[in-house]
Amino acid sequence: MAKPSPSSSSSPSSSPLSSSSDTPVQTRREVPPEPYPWKRVTLGVFLVFLCWTIGLYRENKAKADEKILNLQHWGFNHLWSHLSAGNSQRVNPLRQPLWNRIHGTVLEIGPGFGESLALVPGGRKGTKVVRKYVVLEPNHYMHGKLAKNAAAAGFNVLYDSNTCTHAPVADDSLLPSLVIVNGTLDSRDKIPTAVVETGPFDCVVSSLVLCSVADLEQNLANIQRLLKPGGMFIFLEHVRHLDDVRGWQWIQDWITPVWTVVAGNCRLDRETGSALDSMEGWAKVEYQRVWQQDGVIDKLTPMIYGVAVKK
Repeated sequence: MAKPSPSSSSSPSSSPLSSSSDTPVQTRREVPPEPYPWKRVTLGVFLVFLCWTIGLYRENKAKADEKILNLQHWGFNHLWSHLSAGNSQRVNPLRQPLWNRIHGTVLEIGPGFGESLALVPGGRKGTKVVRKYVVLEPNHYMHGKLAKNAAAAGFNVLYDSNTCTHAPVADDSLLPSLVIVNGTLDSRDKIPTAVVETGPFDCVVSSLVLCSVADLEQNLANIQRLLKPGGMFIFLEHVRHLDDVRGWQWIQDWITPVWTVVAGNCRLDRETGSALDSMEGWAKVEYQRVWQQDGVIDKLTPMIYGVAVKK
């Protein structure tokens, strides 16, 4: 008997119909499209904008700083117009005995609206006469009210033509003159000419100012430099709490970054007394420390007030 040919085998596995019916059908899985990367795009745009802004600021740093400073001065002028009267009531009892010692040729730094000028002796019994008074106020928004208060205090008010654009407020040569100068003592090379030429001074006065200057040590050095030998630096300043009040020191440190923005660059952590004590060139430095307890502001701003006499 003949063997069946392999090609003629009819096994089920070789049937095309059975093969197509037994093999499972594979379905295509559709991959959803990737969502638009909004977060990455937004971050990229922000970084580009930030870099562009920084570059633009660096190219125009001087103008930008001037505009920022002008905005700060404008804001502080409005803030202080609401706070200055209450502040004067708070500190004038401390000022009065010191201001009675003001005499001769005087420089006051940062007088603000000049409320304390009413305390300056005008030849009253037991006081010496003020011959000339120079006020160095960098916030030009305050100059108008400063001039009015100075005139009300009995001064013939003038403006330094090199740093101010205002016209004279009064013209009475019988009164001691008060000259308003726009500037600071932050740099020895940039002290206004009107200040340098009027000095040296019998007295330099500072009231709640050194907390906000750019460089405390530089200002104190220039104050000492502008005084005559035997001249007096009369000051009232708020300072950092003593070491034994560490809780309040911590609060001062925590608040200062915000405080400087809203309060005219005022720092709550300045150690003005220690800076004066460590300076050479003083014959004596005498001051008292006071910590008032009436409110939060008083507790945040302990003060020192006194006199430093130049050798």
